[in-house]
Amino acid sequence: MKSIQATLIGVAVASALVLTAQSEAPEDMAARILQAQDEQSLLATWDNWHPEATHRVVLKYGPGQQDDCFSYRISDSADAEETDFTKALEGHSETARSELQITARSEEDTRYVTAVSQVDYEWQGYAGKMRQTDEFVFETYLGGTVIRSLTTTCDYR
Repeated sequence: MKSIQATLIGVAVASALVLTAQSEAPEDMAARILQAQDEQSLLATWDNWHPEATHRVVLKYGPGQQDDCFSYRISDSADAEETDFTKALEGHSETARSELQITARSEEDTRYVTAVSQVDYEWQGYAGKMRQTDEFVFETYLGGTVIRSLTTTCDYR
């Protein structure tokens, strides 16, 4: 009986090691989320988020204009129909986007990933360029790496 138990324990430990080794790097996870272009692609990332994860969006318009800031829990966004954020960006469309420039750093048990891209856009009859910076904070949750927060800054200056 003891050899069977030892074998089962060995298999369980080996399985856990394999699953840990196959986990996706935070940089890859961030890139996949930012490259998702449709609802199905975004739904495929649902397991990458902490249950209490938040998304903060900052829109920087320029000198003399106050920034707009929006914040919500990711889990609440599944039920949202039209938010203040979607209203603020009404009529906004991307026409081109540069390749993501991704950097990462670690501090203790937290991993930070920053992705920067240049976006060409049209908004209410005006065409321009905007710098988008996405700052992800990753932490360990239930043995895996998940996104704890995301701050997106859209700089129109």
